[in-house]
Amino acid sequence: MAMPIQLNNILNDLQKLGDPLMVYLLPGSNQPITVTPQGDNTASNQQKVGNKPSSSAVTTSAAPAPSTYLQVSSAAPTSSPSSSSEEAKPTHGSNDNSSSGSSGGIPDGQGNSFNTPSGAVRFPWNHNNADNVVPITPQSLNGGWAMSPDQSCKPGGWCPYACAPGYYSAQWDPSASAYNGAGSMNGGLKADANGKLSKPFPDRPFCESGMMNAHIENKLGQSVSACQTVYPGNEAMIIPSVASAGGSVQLNVVPKSYWLGVSSQFYVNLAGSDASQCIWGNDDKPIGNWAPYIFGGGQAADGNTYISVQFNPLYTSKGFKVSDAYNVRIECTSGKCNFPNSGECKCEGGKCSVDNGCTVTLPQGAQAKWVLY
Repeated sequence: MAMPIQLNNILNDLQKLGDPLMVYLLPGSNQPITVTPQGDNTASNQQKVGNKPSSSAVTTSAAPAPSTYLQVSSAAPTSSPSSSSEEAKPTHGSNDNSSSGSSGGIPDGQGNSFNTPSGAVRFPWNHNNADNVVPITPQSLNGGWAMSPDQSCKPGGWCPYACAPGYYSAQWDPSASAYNGAGSMNGGLKADANGKLSKPFPDRPFCESGMMNAHIENKLGQSVSACQTVYPGNEAMIIPSVASAGGSVQLNVVPKSYWLGVSSQFYVNLAGSDASQCIWGNDDKPIGNWAPYIFGGGQAADGNTYISVQFNPLYTSKGFKVSDAYNVRIECTSGKCNFPNSGECKCEGGKCSVDNGCTVTLPQGAQAKWVLY
């Protein structure tokens, strides 16, 4: 499968940097897995939780600094190009509602008026549903699915969906066994050739509670959106968790049972951002994949949860000054958290307490927060 044009552009930008964003060591081995926002599903791109990460230096260049605050506009979202649309009627195949109990059956639209392009499969939920499923840009071609706004769920394919802050999608291709295999795109529900949707794991709910041990506390005077990548899926940073001014929001820190043991990754926008800035951005505006910060979190096989903060090398590579962004520190709120040797984990005044970002370990029972100030 060829990479979308914008993903290729991001890959080229990262190759110019010459350094990975972050390196995780696989548990029980010395094999490094580098984390980059390429979106091409290569082995070097996966968000594997392992031991404490380390990073090589990233060189920044001088350029005019952007405003510390982001001016929210009503411009249409930017997205990665998708395949051409088919001339066909919308597909509304009857869904598999055989599952029962807490897992629930697949709804049939719940009366939503979301966009369903010709040949596409209708999104099963409406807003504010009991399954904790959150529609993504429902009036765009994706029609609510956790896909780029110019993509749609098609018969015969996999259709990922987003969950509310603190929850993760519990449905994916059970046959996927490699981070860089075809299954890395196969998240959510499976649509058969007639557009009928089914749950790969019928006894599981659509969305399950994450670790619920880390959240964002926003002490700024404007809202901030944290944009989670869709994985398994196209890895676009389109799942929003928005911390209002002076408020907080739970982040989806996934358990070790999550798909192939990967962690969650969030691109955290400038102050003044909202859910509409959780998109593939452009290098002339620091939103989405160009956001100033990257947060990570997930439980490893050892039972510990690892959460991290770092500046986004794509942000710095275009000359945006990290010193013009707000500050971030990780604070322990409950139990005993293990910090780096410096005793702190923060990025303040354009410099992190550990070069290229830091990680805090949360043993079972511990809780922490990313404080924006």
